[in-house]
Amino acid sequence: MPATVVDLRSAAPQPDETAAAETAAAIEGHIDAVQDGRVYGWAWDRTHPDDRLEVELRLERDGGPPLPLGRVVADRPRADLADNRIGDGAHAFEAEIILPPDAAPGCVNAVLRSPTTGATEVLTQPNAEEQRFDQLLTPHLQRIAERIDAVRRDQRQLAAAQQTVGRLLRDLNEGIAAARNDTARTGTTQADRQEALAESLRDVTERVGSLEVFLIRMDSTLRGFDSAIANNGTKSGGLPMLPLISAAAGAFLATLSGIALFHWM
Repeated sequence: MPATVVDLRSAAPQPDETAAAETAAAIEGHIDAVQDGRVYGWAWDRTHPDDRLEVELRLERDGGPPLPLGRVVADRPRADLADNRIGDGAHAFEAEIILPPDAAPGCVNAVLRSPTTGATEVLTQPNAEEQRFDQLLTPHLQRIAERIDAVRRDQRQLAAAQQTVGRLLRDLNEGIAAARNDTARTGTTQADRQEALAESLRDVTERVGSLEVFLIRMDSTLRGFDSAIANNGTKSGGLPMLPLISAAAGAFLATLSGIALFHWM
């Protein structure tokens, strides 16, 4: 039986095909809602974050080609997109559409096109199960977001406390230097006073060190939380789920530790 020769070069993906697939994968977005004759969503290109993507809205039909519904540019600013590091946040779109009488709003999709690369990506709406899951988690995610805001406020208060302690440390240093100068001029012994000041200085130095370690850990926790929002939120098309909850819990525990340290000082 003769051997079959396979041309591996023809079977392997060509460079142009691979580059096109990677470019399309960089385009992300989400159809948030189709209601009252309007479509709401967002879209952006991670590799070209300053671009405003072109959005073609279509109605998928059984047994026929898609019905064009309109075109719009994803350039509207939205605070939640900026908070989740979707570019500068100005990547939302909203458009009025007219559906045929027998059309289902769930059949509306969007074709995204990058003005720089020409790459396209099709957005479809989440199914009923995904929508129920989002509705179930939304209240919990809102509470987590509120706690994260509280974490950030506490971090700012701790930073202000660190500056206050730093000023106190400088004052103690100046007091020790003045005491030494007085001793040199008068020839009297003030060892007790200097020892007390030195002890206070060591105590404040230790507390400043502990506060700095806490602030570093707090910054790391918040950066990790923001990264989880950016990476996982864009992949799922909505807010991240388990990564967001884990990061928020860690940030909240770090806040409790920081508050305890702040009151101890």
